[in-house]
Amino acid sequence: MPLHPAVVHFAVAAPFFAAFALALAVLRPGTRSAALPAAVLLLVATVGAGLVGAFTGWLWADGLAYLAGGWGPLPGPEAAAGFARRHALLGLGSLAAAALALGLALRARRRDTPPGLALLATLLACTLVAAAGHAGGTMVHRPPAATR
Repeated sequence: MPLHPAVVHFAVAAPFFAAFALALAVLRPGTRSAALPAAVLLLVATVGAGLVGAFTGWLWADGLAYLAGGWGPLPGPEAAAGFARRHALLGLGSLAAAALALGLALRARRRDTPPGLALLATLLACTLVAAAGHAGGTMVHRPPAATR
């Protein structure tokens, strides 16, 4: 049984909660002292779970022979009708955006400045993780070609 579907839930949910905390810190500066550390913790969870999700996804793709014809850890262009590569690229992009958001949130916390840039990076991570989830869900749950 693959672990990937179970572990990615943290990487999917945490950036949305982090975005909420960062929006609160931006819109209500009085809450910044509580909201910013919460956002940092959620972004740490996002990056950690994203790394575990990327590793378990790579193991699953390797087990399904999706990596044939691909480049490094990326699935080949034909794997599951191209959705595997798209899913992997979007997932890695969301991980990079979350790592950037974490760095920006830590910087805002250390300098006691508004975390607007961290919020924008987190919203980008949210967008990319949603697109990655859509591509992964489409790949796994789409109807067989014969029934279309």
